Amino acid sequence: MPIIKKGEAEPHIKFAIWEIVEREEELLSILGSSIADETPLTDIKVESRRMESLAARCALRSLLEPLGKFEIYKDQFGKPHLRDESIGLSISHAKGFAAAAINLNGPIGIDIEHEREQVIKIAHKFVHSTERVWVEQDIHKLTQVWSAKEALYKLHGRTQLAFAEQLITKNLHEPHGEGRIIEKKEGVSLYKLYQPADTPIITVLAY
Repeated sequence: MPIIKKGEAEPHIKFAIWEIVEREEELLSILGSSIADETPLTDIKVESRRMESLAARCALRSLLEPLGKFEIYKDQFGKPHLRDESIGLSISHAKGFAAAAINLNGPIGIDIEHEREQVIKIAHKFVHSTERVWVEQDIHKLTQVWSAKEALYKLHGRTQLAFAEQLITKNLHEPHGEGRIIEKKEGVSLYKLYQPADTPIITVLAY
């Protein structure tokens, strides 16, 4: 079972990162029946996406297995949930990797990203004015900001958000940073941003 990183940001915040080296049949066997899904993964036609989704659920299974059997469903916005609403979940995948996170006390978002030069070209679409001095066109830092905002977006999970104006990150040079979501009606919501050390791919949890 190729979980290459597993841990917790806090006692109630747990995550796992999976490197995809198996064939599809092996992933299906590992997943088993401990997690029921209202949307069959076999409906995903693109093989690479199907494999990534399977691996993400295998990572999720490793986190939930000590707690029992669970069922996943997606809400009207496409965000995955457990029928046991006391536990928040989030999954992510990138080429060759998948990840999952759970929060035993509420919502959570996780995102994993490979570093790519293209992030420089789209920086103006997601970097807030308060983040520009720190990122300095640095691919690693830009990817950290992008990943943190994706994690915040997944945690929020309800409506469209403007990444450059409504999602703001701070202190991403530290393991525990800060994230803000700004909305007209709800105002400003504050969250923690956690980056586990020694991961083969940029990983950010928002909770």
